[in-house]
Amino acid sequence: MKGSDFLLKCLKAEGVDTVFGYPGGAVIPLFDALYRDGTFKIYRTSHEQGATHAADGFARRSGKTGVCIATSGPGATNTITGIATAYSDSIPLVVITGQVGQQLLGKNSFQEVDTTGITMSITKHNVLVTDPYKIGEAIQMAFNIARSGRPGPVVVDITKDVLEKEIEDYDYKSLGIDRDERHLDYTNNIKKACQLIKNAKRPIIYAGGGVIRSNSSELLRELANNLNIPVMNSIMGMGAFDMTDEKSYGIVGMHGQKITNMMVYKADVILGIGVRFSDRAIGHRRGFSENAKVIHIDVDGTEFNKNIEAEVEILGNFNEILKIMIDELKGLHFEMDFNHEKLPKSEENFLPKRYIEKIQEIFTNDAVVVTDVGQHQMWTMMYWKAKYPNRVITSGGQGTMGFGVGAAIGAKIAKPETPVVLITGDGSFRMNHNEVLTLSTYNIPVTIFVFNNNTLGMVRQWQGIFENERYSETDIYDALDFYYLSKAYGVNYAGKVNNEEELEKALNNCDLQKGINIVECMIDHDDWAYPMVAAGSSINNIIERN
Repeated sequence: MKGSDFLLKCLKAEGVDTVFGYPGGAVIPLFDALYRDGTFKIYRTSHEQGATHAADGFARRSGKTGVCIATSGPGATNTITGIATAYSDSIPLVVITGQVGQQLLGKNSFQEVDTTGITMSITKHNVLVTDPYKIGEAIQMAFNIARSGRPGPVVVDITKDVLEKEIEDYDYKSLGIDRDERHLDYTNNIKKACQLIKNAKRPIIYAGGGVIRSNSSELLRELANNLNIPVMNSIMGMGAFDMTDEKSYGIVGMHGQKITNMMVYKADVILGIGVRFSDRAIGHRRGFSENAKVIHIDVDGTEFNKNIEAEVEILGNFNEILKIMIDELKGLHFEMDFNHEKLPKSEENFLPKRYIEKIQEIFTNDAVVVTDVGQHQMWTMMYWKAKYPNRVITSGGQGTMGFGVGAAIGAKIAKPETPVVLITGDGSFRMNHNEVLTLSTYNIPVTIFVFNNNTLGMVRQWQGIFENERYSETDIYDALDFYYLSKAYGVNYAGKVNNEEELEKALNNCDLQKGINIVECMIDHDDWAYPMVAAGSSINNIIERN
């Protein structure tokens, strides 16, 4: 068989049946093999960046490894933003790129770039395959590394001649996922952590995306319910704990609610599980808490003491660690009053909040919400009440504008029975609306809510606060007409709405199960995302809405 046919055999052995990508010269043999095979579901996006975001959204929603294919040169470089996004958020991807033939390597040939060199800093692993008999080893390593430990993207760059060469068929076996038993070396640290919790007066749990990636949400809930203590989330951890539970206080950090930030700041023990303690969450190294002892549980030891000092470090499998802690802390139950601050009337009547609450009311807690990046993202993180894991899909570490439509495509394909909504901003939507054509081409039902304030809202907000209201190149008053855009793409324009009543009325006239809908939700360009902590400031230094 040809190298390209053997590559497909390897992918099937890894459980892959869905791929995203875009054909080009160096991967013609691979797309030909896909054509002849006929068993893979192939989604050709409008752009390779959209393909990587779609594979990313597919991975986040399904729990599987997303697969993307791109050609050499500009095809490969167009995947860079998507790879970096997945790397920052620990999402398992295998990106297969074509490369010029071996005889053309290193000669500045047509559509040649050093793909492995370019992607080295944003992948867990990458490899250039120049021998057809090395395809199996490369794919084995790719899926094993992408899935194991802290997940992340892997790039497999394959020269065109390798895909074309005839090779003898041979057995291929998946390496699966490495068994993680590192927690066995941290038995004493687990006991020390449990003792800190037993002696605590104001403990809190700070749960991140690692809880979701490791399928540890049920154990987190059991631990929190047994102990009866507050749970806060990073943005990536939304849904790790039921946010409708009284013990949930939502996100912490730059746009955390005042009561949430203050509870963390005044805590005496912080149990951090699967979180990086990133700058957007902690403010600065000594500004996250007054004097709390931090217990840091993570699958990646390089995160320990990187952004915040930990009293206790525990490395390894979250499920095994949490089981031990639940058993060790059996019978411990804190008596706490879970008071949630009553928002001022100005916040209760805040239009973006009312929009988001109405969207969730109509689509229910089972829906998947995808966001782009900006103010609309922060409002969604503040006001959307995620009950379950893998239901909130957003770009956290990179803050990638243009992430949303591609990620929504992947999320819907991964679990087609679940409704998917995209909440985006007019700025982000300008970066990715070409992928609405992908939705239309494959009839992928997604409802898109464009929060339109005619500005790059988050940048404008920072300009207003920190640059004395010098709004340089942020206001957007152009000729983009969402009605005609929708008609050009063959999707339904539900209309322009100015409040939640009009929003509900507009959705009453939509097919929310099988239709692709765009709803333009108008907001004022001075509706800013508050509360807010300035970058680098302590999380108790909170800027509130006037």
